[in-house]
Amino acid sequence: MTMLAHWKQIAGVALTILWTTAFGVLSWRVAHTAVKLRQEYEQTAQSTQTLQQESREITRITQELASQSHEIDFLQGLVNVLPQEKGFVRTQRAISDEVESLRAKVARRLRGELNVVVDTKANKLYLKQGVNLLWQADCSVGRGGVLKDPVTGRRWAFVTPRGQFEVLDKIEKPLWTKPDWAFVETHEPVPPPGDPKRKVEGELGAYVLNLGDGYLIHGTKTPELLGHSVSHGCVRLGADDLKKLYETVSRGTKVYIY
Repeated sequence: MTMLAHWKQIAGVALTILWTTAFGVLSWRVAHTAVKLRQEYEQTAQSTQTLQQESREITRITQELASQSHEIDFLQGLVNVLPQEKGFVRTQRAISDEVESLRAKVARRLRGELNVVVDTKANKLYLKQGVNLLWQADCSVGRGGVLKDPVTGRRWAFVTPRGQFEVLDKIEKPLWTKPDWAFVETHEPVPPPGDPKRKVEGELGAYVLNLGDGYLIHGTKTPELLGHSVSHGCVRLGADDLKKLYETVSRGTKVYIY
């Protein structure tokens, strides 16, 4: 065998070994990739099964909630149709008849006269013609509580009195004569009656309706608090509503506070 043929034989064997090695490595990589793909497929299948189970559970819960909602609506409907007591309807009719009867008595007593009504619970003022409402407004009534003078021991209750009153006087651009409690509240010395320190401009607004005994319907410097019980006993109104009330009612107009 010649030298050239010998080297050709060696080269062929070497090529065969290289090809076999490369094929083996490639086969190993393919097999490894196939295993990974199989694992990922199994994980995906398991996740899909879990999601399907959760979806079925959500569907079941939704159906139960819908069923309960229908039951609640049905029971609420029964409450409206079937009274708790047999005399329920008769009682409601009797109350309605009594309210109408009282309303008629009040109407006869008022004889269609203009009157003012103050609801101290709701902080509302109503202007009525007889029993017919003309307009209403938010107001502020007495905040409650008691102030005690530590020097003299006198006490003042900051409540709006209930009952029937009337407009005794109407005043434009009123001056407020500060009472003793106003000085005690701010820890100031109480000046003697007639002292100029007692006269304050602008505190009561543009108008005042005097109800007597120091109780007034007047304006406010804090309109944002209307609708709340924050006064010292008077009835406070916003500027526009106070002007409208002042221009509408006259002296002697009845004021009912409850």
